[in-house]
Amino acid sequence: MIGGGITGVSLLHHLQRRGFQAVLVERTHIAAGASGRNAGFLLAGVAENYAEAVRIFGREKAREVWHLTNENHDAMVEAVAGHKVGHRRLGSTTLASGPKEAEQLAESAQLLNEDGFEAMWDGKRLTNPNDGEINPAAVVGALARQARPGAICEGVNAMTVHSSPVGVHVLTERDEFSAEIVILATNAYTAQIVLAGPESAAEVLPPLVQPRRAQMLATAPIARPVCDLPTYSHFGYRYWRQLPAGEILIGGWRDTAPEIEVGYDDQPTSQIQAHLERHVKQMKASAEITHRWAGTMGFTESGLPHVGPVEGVPNVYICAGYNGHGMGFAFISAKQLVDSL
Repeated sequence: MIGGGITGVSLLHHLQRRGFQAVLVERTHIAAGASGRNAGFLLAGVAENYAEAVRIFGREKAREVWHLTNENHDAMVEAVAGHKVGHRRLGSTTLASGPKEAEQLAESAQLLNEDGFEAMWDGKRLTNPNDGEINPAAVVGALARQARPGAICEGVNAMTVHSSPVGVHVLTERDEFSAEIVILATNAYTAQIVLAGPESAAEVLPPLVQPRRAQMLATAPIARPVCDLPTYSHFGYRYWRQLPAGEILIGGWRDTAPEIEVGYDDQPTSQIQAHLERHVKQMKASAEITHRWAGTMGFTESGLPHVGPVEGVPNVYICAGYNGHGMGFAFISAKQLVDSL
């Protein structure tokens, strides 16, 4: 595998359980990317609410995705049982930002209930009682600690993957190696790897995953509760939660500057951070801001992950492109891919 985020360590977990001889290479350190920089939401479904997902994907596919991500939640938590990963399953809530979102959330609650999922709409917010939250970097670390010695190689920057019908050759900054198959667990950074098939020595495929930046901040602990559940709003573009010790994590607002929140720059900007600060004040949370950060997420044209072989590049597979919901998709997506092998 190439990539040491939640997908890479999940793939390693499933491959080793199935008896594969597998090695994971990561150019910096595990959880260095979005897997260690997100808000730790464990939500069912895609970025869109259920009503919108039904319109985009159809009723059957939307229902399948919600079941899949609920399975992801159960399976991932089971895999890290006994490790301190900050898991709580109290539910999540989505606040309506206006009449249009309220209409969609009310419809979502009705459709979810009809399709066998718990959901409650009170006229202002939609509550999903089976959602949860987690420390994302701790989950990656817990899965990594279960790997066999030597299976994770950090500081290895894979640059070119050249495949043939009999195997794959990988060129790194300092070395090269061969494998029977290679799996790209590179999410937003997939386009930075040159993929070459047997007919071409250096063919760059069309981007499978597009990079987009997400920004966050954290406050010092606040003694009183300011939000009872992990919260989404504005069609998923804004989100926040309060940790058990009282810290507030808040992120998003990239819809206010979509033209700049693209690419691989993972540094916070004053423009987005100002929005985050204002919302902290609106929550009447006067605590000191202790941390600011950003991470690069991977988005696909379809709105669903790429899980399977890379077309035109034999023996190379991809498991990436979670559209901002990697913690909700990656573990079970990795299992699906390993099962297909």
